[in-house]
Amino acid sequence: MRAAVLGIGVCLVAAAAWSAERHTVRKPGRSLDGMWTTNSLTSFERPEELKSLVLSEEQAAAYELKHRGKPPPIPDDVLGAAESEWWETDVGLGRVRGRPRSSWIVSPADGQVPFTAQAKAANKARREQGKTNFDHPEARPRGERCLETGGPPLEGGAYNTGFKIVQAPGAVAIFTEWMNAVRVVRLDGRAHPPPAVRFLSGDSVGRWEGDTLVVETTNFAPEVVNAANGDAQADMRVVERFRRLSPVELHYEFFISNPARYAQPIQGEMVFAATRAPIFEFACHEGNYSLRHALAGGRQSDAAAPGGSAAASVAP
Repeated sequence: MRAAVLGIGVCLVAAAAWSAERHTVRKPGRSLDGMWTTNSLTSFERPEELKSLVLSEEQAAAYELKHRGKPPPIPDDVLGAAESEWWETDVGLGRVRGRPRSSWIVSPADGQVPFTAQAKAANKARREQGKTNFDHPEARPRGERCLETGGPPLEGGAYNTGFKIVQAPGAVAIFTEWMNAVRVVRLDGRAHPPPAVRFLSGDSVGRWEGDTLVVETTNFAPEVVNAANGDAQADMRVVERFRRLSPVELHYEFFISNPARYAQPIQGEMVFAATRAPIFEFACHEGNYSLRHALAGGRQSDAAAPGGSAAASVAP
């Protein structure tokens, strides 16, 4: 009996310690925990048909009537995308401070990504390479190789827009439905690693400013497919701000600086809505299998070309 009482006492002490620690991490008004979504017709960049950032209710209603429930236009060269993707477009435009927004980008004022001339040339070269280069797996776009990330920054739209945020002592984890990616934001005071250490999603360090979580992310891996543009993401820096407005709303701001790619920094904001919907699996496996078939087709084309050999037709 004495051992049982002692065991219960230890458990109660441990529970009290955990509760105190949990309370320290999640002070009133600072909890970001929960399931969130940014599902809306608002996109990262502003559509050509919309001219201002903040829309009137009449402008928003006209746009929603035209686009609600319809998949976005898919370029002809994106094979299968128009038939295979499940677009969640039966929603309205996103709102910030109760007003409809045409884009999540706030600055530049035109709502467009301000690529430099060099970056535009690199983007064009990448697109052309994606149409013709099937020499080896590394030549294919990262998305086709299932190597895309879930940010930063986080994005909204009508496709895989679920987020789960979990706070713990010394860290905040952000799980994105897009690519099922998990990003861990350190809150323990450790600095970023040396510049030579790189990650696809960068290295995220956070701190609290009142009831706002401020996250700085650096140390992004270079964009291999944009090699013509040099170490495109070497100087990229993203600053995010998360603040819970209410039990059902989370305000999110982002600032992106990338001199090698952008003529000026990008700023934006959006509101996440609480949701009970689960995060679904992002099954990118079909891309892995399709990649093998695409490369096998490339070997067949090599063999059929003048001077080609039978050896070139061997599947990778």
